[in-house]
Amino acid sequence: MTPLTHIPVLLKETLELLAPKKGETVLDVTLGLGGHAAAFLEKIGPSGKLIGLDTDPDNLAVATKNLERWKTQVDLRHANFRDLGSLDLPSVDIVFADLGLSSPHIDLPERGFTFREEGPLDLRFDRTRGKSAAEWIVDIDEKDLSRVFSKYGELKQARRLAERIKEVEPKTTVALAECVREIATYRAPSVLPQVFQALRIVVNDELGALDALLAAGPLLLKPGGRMGVMSYHSLEDRAVKNVFRDLATPKRSEETGAITEESPFVVLTKKPVRPSEEEAAENPRSRSAHLRVLGRRIF
Repeated sequence: MTPLTHIPVLLKETLELLAPKKGETVLDVTLGLGGHAAAFLEKIGPSGKLIGLDTDPDNLAVATKNLERWKTQVDLRHANFRDLGSLDLPSVDIVFADLGLSSPHIDLPERGFTFREEGPLDLRFDRTRGKSAAEWIVDIDEKDLSRVFSKYGELKQARRLAERIKEVEPKTTVALAECVREIATYRAPSVLPQVFQALRIVVNDELGALDALLAAGPLLLKPGGRMGVMSYHSLEDRAVKNVFRDLATPKRSEETGAITEESPFVVLTKKPVRPSEEEAAENPRSRSAHLRVLGRRIF
């Protein structure tokens, strides 16, 4: 079997903005195959520490091997960042999250994330728990499925798609893709990614998990700490943008509008950082990435 590989997205920009230093502690809540983590470990040196979380036990096993040379410095855990507030973690200098799919999710048909090859319609990051997408489709009613396609896929044909998919209740990625092609016809190439995205988001409760991360992550930062979140679609990026903005907004007097209390946080990226044309050409999966960074002030 060909070894699983993953090209870390916006690696140079991530290192520049989060600026890991010798001896610091990094919390990588989306460990994946360990690409970003290895780069952090190089920067923090032998006195630094990295805590890595991943909800996918398969990814965690690969990352453990990939980070073997730093085994005395890493604490790797099978955990979802939705549980960040209950994991009894220490304060850290950096919190990092890359919300994109890791390469095995896309490249291995048995994971059910791609419509280009046949596999079980699964779409779970953690196959040890929860319902697969196929099971979820059976259990949901047509109206709710239509709402999912409209909200998370921003699909105009949400109702017709939901009706057809409920009629078939597909069990494989190819069967689902056929349903979409029947309804979307010539528009299917652009609609298929949106359908799979919508199902993936709801099966894994991705936005609920992101809300939990955005609530707990900033509170783990030491003074001077940095939190970076890389998102890949507008629903995620909007949530990150709004929470970071709110956290960095000072309190003001209702009477005068004067600042009464400075915020302990500051947004370090006025606009999201995007991949260069060169990176997007070399790694097409990076094209939709948006990186935003929040800092904790030193008072």
